[in-house]
Amino acid sequence: MATSGIPQTIDELRSTLAGRIGLSPDEVAEDSSLFELGFDSVTAFALIGSWRRAGLSCPAQEFVDAPTLGDWWRLIQRAA
Repeated sequence: MATSGIPQTIDELRSTLAGRIGLSPDEVAEDSSLFELGFDSVTAFALIGSWRRAGLSCPAQEFVDAPTLGDWWRLIQRAA
């Protein structure tokens, strides 16, 4: 599971996010709102900040504005 590096696959991203909110990866659907699943802004900004330090070039606010696993994966693919 990637915690400091930028996830390289959607499954790696799913595992990372699920682990942060105490769910199993299969409970995180591609179209579910991460915030409705229990993700909070502090956790989100900490995780996104670690990805930005690893080279991700996407503003953190874009992740908050597009809060599904699928959205986050598209942002990572575009900005990595």
